[in-house]
Amino acid sequence: MDEVQRGNALLKQGKAHEAERVYRAVLDSDPDDAQALAGLGNVLIRLGRDNEAWNALQSAARLDDAIHHAHSGLAWLALKRRDAVDAQRLAERALALDSGDSNGRFVLAQILFQHGRFAEAEVEFARAIELNGEHLEERNRLANEAFAASQFDKAARHYLAYAQLRKTDAKAWTNVGLSFGRLRNVAAASAALEKAIALAPNQAEPVAALASVLREAGANNATLIPVYRKLVQLAPHATNVLLHLARALIAETDYPQAKASLQQILRLEPDNLVALWLDFQRPDREIVADEQARNAFLSKWREGIARFESIDWRVPRFASQINAVLASTTDGYLVYLGQPLLDERRRNAAVVRKMLNAARPELRDVPIRKIGGKRRKVAVFSPSLLSHSVERVWAGSFLRLDQSEFELRAFCPAAGDGRGRDRWLARGIPFESGQRPAETWFQALQSFGPDVVVFLDIGMHQFVQAVSAMRHAPVQVTTWGHPASTGVPVIDYFLSGDIFEPADADAHYSEKLVRLPRMGVYVEPLDGIIERKPSWPGQPVQFLCTQSAMKLHPAHDELFARILQNNPNSRLIMLTSAQEHVAQDLRARMRPVFERFGIRFDARCEVHAKLAHRDYLQHLAKADVCLDSLDFSGGITSLDTLSANQPIVTLPGNLMRGRQTMGMLRLLGVEELIANSPDEYVAIATRLAEDASLRDALSERIRSRKSELFRDESAVTGLAHFLRTVEHPSVAD
Repeated sequence: MDEVQRGNALLKQGKAHEAERVYRAVLDSDPDDAQALAGLGNVLIRLGRDNEAWNALQSAARLDDAIHHAHSGLAWLALKRRDAVDAQRLAERALALDSGDSNGRFVLAQILFQHGRFAEAEVEFARAIELNGEHLEERNRLANEAFAASQFDKAARHYLAYAQLRKTDAKAWTNVGLSFGRLRNVAAASAALEKAIALAPNQAEPVAALASVLREAGANNATLIPVYRKLVQLAPHATNVLLHLARALIAETDYPQAKASLQQILRLEPDNLVALWLDFQRPDREIVADEQARNAFLSKWREGIARFESIDWRVPRFASQINAVLASTTDGYLVYLGQPLLDERRRNAAVVRKMLNAARPELRDVPIRKIGGKRRKVAVFSPSLLSHSVERVWAGSFLRLDQSEFELRAFCPAAGDGRGRDRWLARGIPFESGQRPAETWFQALQSFGPDVVVFLDIGMHQFVQAVSAMRHAPVQVTTWGHPASTGVPVIDYFLSGDIFEPADADAHYSEKLVRLPRMGVYVEPLDGIIERKPSWPGQPVQFLCTQSAMKLHPAHDELFARILQNNPNSRLIMLTSAQEHVAQDLRARMRPVFERFGIRFDARCEVHAKLAHRDYLQHLAKADVCLDSLDFSGGITSLDTLSANQPIVTLPGNLMRGRQTMGMLRLLGVEELIANSPDEYVAIATRLAEDASLRDALSERIRSRKSELFRDESAVTGLAHFLRTVEHPSVAD
């Protein structure tokens, strides 16, 4: 074996530095040895000394044009220099000299790949790897480079080809999954990552990758929760994963499991503010056991907000968590406690503003000024504008405003399309939507420069609590889209319906209450409603409650049990719009109360989890008597009930949110369905159950008058007058 051949052998063994010494020793004796120059050039490529390699290989090719690996080495370097034309010429020359030149084939494969000729490229890649197995790792390197350059389609192709040859390599399949995930090909990403998990069941990386892909693709929480749980098993101290799990469980209203995750976080990180905030803002269970549990929640809430009031937000470890806290949840559960709780709402709003000031000190409130009589700019802000009951109730009034008087713009911090968006665009009203950082919405509002901002539903969505904490216009307003005062000092007015409000309602709001005519909204009738049919004498009476599980506090149990006790030939159907585990909790709480009244709960009561909309409408049509909830009455569900000509019994509360059904019944002139006490509620329900002709007569009266609830132009007139004349209270005449 001569010295050049020895150098070639060392290079194949990966001993690049030893090979370099051998080649240089040959060249010291004969500087024009073309084979030694070619060998040296390929060694220098391996060592990353590309300029020296180029010079050596060019010298070799000039001395002997028939050395194939000199041309393939130059082709490799030309490709690195992004000279694809020269690289292709050189690779083809190398292959013409020796069809077994693996480097030439690998370069040619890359060129075909760059030109999108993927099938041809794969043939050449396969040949190159067959000739020299080291090219398989080069293929993986190409995948890594493409991924780093955000060329995810190319990365996915390279990674997949690599993984198919490294079938048991979990890391390879993880990379395939991540690249497909960036392409939003969730099916392909999930399949690859599931394969990686099966290959390495005790490794956290592929499970974390699957969670990331699913989360970024907007997978539902039911899909994400088992992935997070698997990841927690593998990485029990990963607080970020525990937090993802807790938030997904909260979204599914699985509060007991969520609280367990939050407590695990707090054992690991006692100052984790997101976990602390979620822990006191959310109840231990959606179905509270008794009044004592409701009071316990309020006590814990007050302790929690006091802790946040005492935090020094200048401390870096606290300041760094503010954005995550603001994006976690709101104080929305307070509305289910049956009290105004104005002090609590104000305290919460003050903490939110304090956090926002610390996180974004450059933000400033828009100065208060007199608006005057010009054409006014009105911004309507809500995540519910795409498709939600809030959009159904409130959009109609704004869409019917005279655009010669008002320049309207809708801002919807939510992703997707929906009927709501189409309605605004059909009226020629700009509609901005999307899941974007809060600061972009601050900028969007600032760019519009509104005179009035209307936040339709402060308290329902965590994103809105940060945006509504700042003043973006001289006048800021909220509505009964979320029927509770906000406590936010920069929200000036609360738009309500006069028919809903008690005489002392002003005391229930931190804002200045505006009583728009009647219900205060222009609502279209529900499409697809199935109307009630006349009663069949002698048939079992079916009571129906369509209120959400969170509204059904323990006082309902005895009330409903008494009604069934008074009417032995009756059944109760409850449509809770809840997850099945919540429906189970409600059954468990109600069952012993019913049994105390001598009622076999499972034989006479059905508690349904969330149903398809068509099934909901079918139940509504088949009912004989509908039962409203206490303290927080039906809104949209009561409109649906009355649209189906169904009588509904209600016991109004002290606050607007407990008086919506009452207001609707008053507009229809069927006030005999409005009780003044729990005993009267039971008596009215019993009377209706016993008298089919009374039910039918009430149904007919509702049918003949229900148009009073819909397409109310007086609400549009009232809203227009308010928007046309309103000024900030400090500058109003």
